[in-house]
Amino acid sequence: MRPARMFALAVAALVLAAPGRSSAESVTMALTGFPNGSGNVSLDGNTITAAPIGPLYWSQFQSSGSPFNRPPNESFSNPVTTFCIEVGNSAGTQITPGIPYTFGVRAPTDAPTIGTQAKADAILELYGQHYNTAWDSGSFAGSADSVAFQLALWELVYDGRSSDPNSLSDGRFSVSSSTFPEAATAQSWLNGLTGDPGAFFTKFPNTELVSLVAPADPSEAKFNTPTQDQLTMRPKAVPAPPSVVLAGLAVGGLAFRRVVRRKPAV
Repeated sequence: MRPARMFALAVAALVLAAPGRSSAESVTMALTGFPNGSGNVSLDGNTITAAPIGPLYWSQFQSSGSPFNRPPNESFSNPVTTFCIEVGNSAGTQITPGIPYTFGVRAPTDAPTIGTQAKADAILELYGQHYNTAWDSGSFAGSADSVAFQLALWELVYDGRSSDPNSLSDGRFSVSSSTFPEAATAQSWLNGLTGDPGAFFTKFPNTELVSLVAPADPSEAKFNTPTQDQLTMRPKAVPAPPSVVLAGLAVGGLAFRRVVRRKPAV
């Protein structure tokens, strides 16, 4: 192999080795609590009972401190704080606390119940405008605003923004104001959305919003358990510092020089 090509391949390998996240990424964790409790909501005219109201708290570790049936995903902090994407409209998708579930980590648009960029943008805007980082604490005891946030999120998932014909009082997803007085706050937040995700990137510049989809990728079939899909925020992957890249190039350059020097004269 020619020395120049060897050097080019070495540089390419260095670039490709930069930190990233696998497209088949997953996380296995169990529900540990949801301080807002549950409630009855309506989806497609059917009453859904015991739908957990976010935030939900999850752990990748058993009470003994050992991880569940997969190595911990270090891209997530403990506890993992989520809000439900789905309402759990069947017994098979209801979450059982303490039971480990394996979720595929995906972009919001790859969650089946979101599916479009318009919905994802509106959800990002909702997070940017109204997500409270106090909800990330496992000691959080619940609040009216966090209930309103979950209701607004479900409305965006199933019906789109409030500028569409649907609202929290009708459409695919709806709730009763007598059951959820927080619906008034949720509706006011929805009315203020424009579909511009910029608020999220301004408020959380080093953070990404990801969907947790169960069952996970078919390659995770051994650990698959269907349950309600979730949304969570996490830090963005940090690329290799320029100094590391330059050091790698320097090493590659020295190797290239050695090869050239060893090449016999013609």
